[in-house]
Amino acid sequence: MIHALYQFTDALGEPLREYSRGRLAALFADPRASTWEDAHGVVVNARGLTLWQAWIAVDPEAPIASRHVTIDPFDRVVVLREWERVPDTATLERIVRFALEDALEFDRH
Repeated sequence: MIHALYQFTDALGEPLREYSRGRLAALFADPRASTWEDAHGVVVNARGLTLWQAWIAVDPEAPIASRHVTIDPFDRVVVLREWERVPDTATLERIVRFALEDALEFDRH
């Protein structure tokens, strides 16, 4: 899946910035709630598709509610509700394929 990091683009069709690629690489290496939280909103193709939107497109069981947090009086983040689940490696592979195919389809039109 690491090869996809250089095939993904932002909403303008430009290569992803290093920061976004790093968030995705961390998720691909270790899919868990914290890495998913960091990566779910990354736009992965010129259509403006986010990683989370791609998951919803390939998995009808994907959660439609995200992590809920608050800030305590000391400016620390407190997680009130964690992600119901995060995509596993096999699902991430499906998400990547879908996002790249969606980009190709978008380019054709």
